[in-house]
Amino acid sequence: MENLGIDIKLLVAQLINFGLFFFIYKKLIAGPFVAVMKSEKVKDAERRKIHEEAQKQKELLLIQEKSAKEEIHKKTEESLKAVRHAAELERASLIKKAQEESQEIIKRSSKQIEEERRLMEKQYKETLAKVSVMTVEHVLKDFLTEDMQKQINAKVLTNLEKN
Repeated sequence: MENLGIDIKLLVAQLINFGLFFFIYKKLIAGPFVAVMKSEKVKDAERRKIHEEAQKQKELLLIQEKSAKEEIHKKTEESLKAVRHAAELERASLIKKAQEESQEIIKRSSKQIEEERRLMEKQYKETLAKVSVMTVEHVLKDFLTEDMQKQINAKVLTNLEKN
């Protein structure tokens, strides 16, 4: 090989250098670089998976939030409806109670008015009787005897009592 201009010692030294370089490159540079690339690939896949799960969770939360809002709205409407119904019942009850109280007041007032009217009629008849007796005594005193005056007074009183 020396005829060709190739030095065997130099060739062996270059092969050893190349072997060492390849071994060092593979162990110290390419190996860790490939490991880092694989770990980055795995981490990227995990990030994508986590991102997809987060998106799914976000969508699920939005759906749950929407259904919760609808449920709250529905319950609020039901509560409002129940409160309105209760208020309507209470209103009707209060109106009925007020009407009953007003009827009771009207009855008591009517009884009181009737009692006062009877009392006034009684007082009127008594006053009229007194005035009539006094009139008969005063006016007819000179013309009638005492017995006649008593008879007239008795007739006037009986007529007043009948009325």
